[in-house]
Amino acid sequence: MRITRDLKRSGPTSSYHVGRTWIGLPLSGIFSVHARHEEHLIHPALGVVFAQGIEYQMSHPTDDGDTSVALGFAPSVVEEGLPAKLEHVRVTRLDLRLRHAVGVRLAAINRAGEAIAIEALALDLLRQIAANLAPAHSSSASSRAKAKVDRIRAILAERPEALWTLAALADLINYSPFHLAHQFRAYTGTSVHQYLADLRAVAALNRIEAGDTSLAAVAADLGFSDHSHLTATLRQRLGVTPQMIRKRLRTIDSD
Repeated sequence: MRITRDLKRSGPTSSYHVGRTWIGLPLSGIFSVHARHEEHLIHPALGVVFAQGIEYQMSHPTDDGDTSVALGFAPSVVEEGLPAKLEHVRVTRLDLRLRHAVGVRLAAINRAGEAIAIEALALDLLRQIAANLAPAHSSSASSRAKAKVDRIRAILAERPEALWTLAALADLINYSPFHLAHQFRAYTGTSVHQYLADLRAVAALNRIEAGDTSLAAVAADLGFSDHSHLTATLRQRLGVTPQMIRKRLRTIDSD
């Protein structure tokens, strides 16, 4: 199931109750999930697990809305496929491979005629998500520092094509570049530069999956030095080139 929300910048919505554990896989846009006194910033290349029994709200920090895929599973599948009982919203690490898998499997699901084929594809994604859940931050972690890191994550996700510098980003939250680099890695497990590079690659995947045939235009629009840089980035991160991605999607479409 694909969900599109064309919402303007907003504060938290009404509360929703999770009757059955489900997983959201963003394809575009940015949103925040508020649950049990925690806030989670969500964007493409992340997966978010909504645990059964919780109440949550959503907000949108930009005017673009979002598009996501929602996967629901029987309780027995969740118990077997995910780690110990979940009592909070959990989010995966930023993972370009997960986003690529979502695109490929979504194309396959859209073409699959049998329920068993769709179920197998969904279970593949569940396994990948379970293996990539980020560790939960301790309650003693600084909420102020996390909020500042999340602001930088939202800025990067909204405008990955911009030629950001660490100093310019640090100025936006009144941090030094050194302190931003330290706090960003502490909360995300990676560097600002790596995070931005992955977001640009995600945006490129969106364009390629949508049928954009000009790698030079995609590269120029998204901050890559040229189409060779884009190709090398996808090969390094995913083990595939744009041409290979297109071929795989065409093969799925022709099955």
